[in-house]
Amino acid sequence: MKRQTLGPCSTRNSKSRFGGIKQGEDERNDEDSMYHLPGIPLTPSNQNMNRGVTFVLEKASLVPAFVGRTYQILNPQVHADFLRRKKLDPYKYRPDIVHEALRQIMDTRLCKAGRLDAVYIKTDEGVLIKVEPQATIPESLEKFCYMMSQLLQKLSIKSTGRRGRLLRVVKNPIAQHLPANSLKIGKPPIMRRVGAMAHGRIDSENADDIISVSDYPLSAVVCLERISIALERKWNIL
Repeated sequence: MKRQTLGPCSTRNSKSRFGGIKQGEDERNDEDSMYHLPGIPLTPSNQNMNRGVTFVLEKASLVPAFVGRTYQILNPQVHADFLRRKKLDPYKYRPDIVHEALRQIMDTRLCKAGRLDAVYIKTDEGVLIKVEPQATIPESLEKFCYMMSQLLQKLSIKSTGRRGRLLRVVKNPIAQHLPANSLKIGKPPIMRRVGAMAHGRIDSENADDIISVSDYPLSAVVCLERISIALERKWNIL
């Protein structure tokens, strides 16, 4: 399986992507080169209106347990004593990672422009969760953990005043939920797999290709940000 690396960004006249300065042709070329991920087509955006991206967050730590008399997602910020009594490693129970990753995805221009097809979460315990693009992810980790504990018990979370389900537990494997012509990592419809754990590697067995967006270790949030910006630039989403 071929491994490719995203080239470094030029530091000349560097500005935030939210800045309003006019750059010369060289600067634009240097900046664009940072976000040229392999396998993403260069066709004009008006030919890509029906194409989107699906993210899969692998090995998410959403471990439920009865703490006292309530069913909760284990979180070392809240359940430090419980984990200590059970002799469990608190670093393996990190729901904050998938929480931050989801909020990052839902706040992208990809999502706001309607180019996000879905987000799937594969937990450490093998549970597969589908999150619809219109779902609102709670700001606080405490409320997010409560929502996910309800989801794992009821198997779905419905939208207020609507019949649709914003989050639901679906059957494995992930491949049956993807478009027939999707390429894992490569070309539209695109499926991106990102680890949602503190340490380790994702299972690349079902991936068509593997790319690296940096020569250095990145958090899930930073990795998702770089991928999202690359796709936004390819599809001219401003």
